[in-house]
Amino acid sequence: MKVPTWLGSLLALVLSGSCSSGQSPLTGIGEPVQLANGQFIPGNLPGSPPPANDGGVIEGDAGVDAGTDAGPPPALAVRNLGGFNSTIVQPGEAGKAFSGDVSNDAVAVGVSLAGMGTGYWVVPVGSLDSMDPRSFTFSISANFNLNDPPGLRNLLFVAIDGAGHAGVQAGIQLCLSSRIPDNGHACNPLAQPPSAVFTLEWDTNFDLDLHVVTPDGLDINPREPYGEPVEAGPHGIPADLPHVDRDSLGDCVPDGLRQEDIVFQDPLPVGTYMIYVDPFAACGQAAARFKFTIYEASGTCPACSLHSVSSVSGEALASQVTGGAGAMLKIDQITVN
Repeated sequence: MKVPTWLGSLLALVLSGSCSSGQSPLTGIGEPVQLANGQFIPGNLPGSPPPANDGGVIEGDAGVDAGTDAGPPPALAVRNLGGFNSTIVQPGEAGKAFSGDVSNDAVAVGVSLAGMGTGYWVVPVGSLDSMDPRSFTFSISANFNLNDPPGLRNLLFVAIDGAGHAGVQAGIQLCLSSRIPDNGHACNPLAQPPSAVFTLEWDTNFDLDLHVVTPDGLDINPREPYGEPVEAGPHGIPADLPHVDRDSLGDCVPDGLRQEDIVFQDPLPVGTYMIYVDPFAACGQAAARFKFTIYEASGTCPACSLHSVSSVSGEALASQVTGGAGAMLKIDQITVN
C-alpha cells in the first residue's frame, strides 16, 4: 500500500534535513515514543501487518493500517533488527538505540508503538551495509514517555520506498516497565511484586531525598541505599534487602523521573516507620510539591498487584534546603503490627 499522498515531499524533507514543509509543524510532543532523528506523521503506520511469529507481534495488532491494494514489491523489507542492550524499557527512558537493515529499494523507515499514540515516525535510511550491498542500514534513538502504560508492546518498523510504498512491518516486543517497581509483574503476570514499596514523587527539578527510618533504626535513603554499609557476596548484594532504587535529581542532574522508591521484597517487619523528606538542594527552584505513597502487594499471582494503601502530600521550600546537614521534614509515621 501507499503512505499518504503528501508523504513523498515530506520524505524528501526528512532526507534533506529540512524542518519546514509549508504544513503545520508536527513535533510528536506527548507521543508514547519520540525519535530524536525522526519526523512525526499523524495516522496509522503504513504497510502490511507483520507475521504472527515476528518478534511476538500478532497479526492485525491495533494501530496497523493493512490497506486493501496489492501492496509493494516483495523486496521492500526490514531485516536484522537489533542494536539494543535490552528489551526492557524504563519509564521515561531516553536515548534507547535500535538499528537494523532495510532492502536497498527503501529510502526511509516508519516506526511506531503498536496500538499507542496518534501517529508514527519516519527516519531516513543510512549508508549501504558494508557486509551486504543489497541493504541499507538504519538506526533510531528513542525516547519513551514517562506515563506510558506498563506491559508488553510491539515496536514496529516498516520500509518505505521513494514512491511512498510501504512493505511488511517487522517488530520487536518490548516490556514497558511499571513506574512503581513491581519485579517485572507488568510484563510477566506470574512475577511476584514486592511486598511493599514506599514512593516519593515530586513536580519539579528540586533535589528531594526520601528517608525511611525502620523499626531497627536503619535510615534508608539515596546516600545510604541499604541504611548501612553492605558487603556484596559472591552473587552480589542480596536482592531481598530493603533498599532505595535511585537518587533522583542527584547533584541537580535531571533524570526525567523525580521519583525515589524504597522496595521491601519481604513483608514489613513489625514496628514503627518514620518517613522524612530531605530538601537536599533547590536546583534553582523556589519550591517543590511532593506526594508520598505506600503500595502493598495483594492477591495471588497471576491475579496479584501493587495497590496504594496510604498517601500524604506536602511542599518543600528553597529556604528549607539542608545540603544533607539540617533538619529534615517529617511527613508520615506508620506502625506495622
